[in-house]
Amino acid sequence: MDFDALRKIPLFSGLDDAACDRVTSQSSTRMVPADTVLALEGQPCDSLLIIEVGKAVALRTSASGRVARIRVDDAPVAIDKATALTGQNHLFTWMTLTRCRVRTIPRALFLDLVESDRSVLLQTAHHLATQANRSRADFLDAAIQDPATRVLNRLRERADSHGAIALDDGQDGLAAELGLSRVTVTRALGALTDHGVVRVRRNHVQLQP
Repeated sequence: MDFDALRKIPLFSGLDDAACDRVTSQSSTRMVPADTVLALEGQPCDSLLIIEVGKAVALRTSASGRVARIRVDDAPVAIDKATALTGQNHLFTWMTLTRCRVRTIPRALFLDLVESDRSVLLQTAHHLATQANRSRADFLDAAIQDPATRVLNRLRERADSHGAIALDDGQDGLAAELGLSRVTVTRALGALTDHGVVRVRRNHVQLQP
C-alpha cells in the first residue's frame, strides 16, 4: 500500500512518510469475502481494523435474537476506533458487506500514534465528537421524526458526492439500520419518490436535486 493511499484514510491523513512507513511495516492486510465476521460483539479489541476496499457493517444482537444494523462504513475507513482507543470489548459485531481488503493495526501502535502524532490525535477527537453528535441525532430522530424523514436523513448521510446510495443488502438492510420494518421503509421510499425527493432503482437510490 503506497503512502498516498494510506493518507486517504481520514485518521491517517496527516501522517508523514516515516509514520506511514511504520504503519505499513507493522500491520498486515488480507482480502476477505462478503459476509465475513471481522470482530465479534463482546470480544476483546486488540487491534484497529482498516477497510481499504469495500464496505463493512456494524450489527448488534438482542437477547431475543433480533439483529439491528447500527451503521455501514465505506472504504477507506478505520472502523470501531472508539473501542480500539479504550480497549474495551467490541459493542458490535463487524461484518463485511462486500469483498474487502482489511488492514489490521496492533492496538499498541494505534495508541502510540494517538500520543505521538498530533494529526492522529485531532482526527480521533473529531471522530469521537462526530460519533456523539450522531448518536444524539439518531435518538432524536427515532423519538420525534416520521419514518420518511428518518429514511431521508439516513440516505443523505450515506450518499456519495453525486447523491447516489447503494443499498448493498437491499431495503431490508436499511430497515434494520433504522430499526424499522421492511414494509415501513418501502412505504417511506414510495412517499419520497412521489414527492420527487428520490429515485429508486432496485438496490440503488438517487437523491434528486
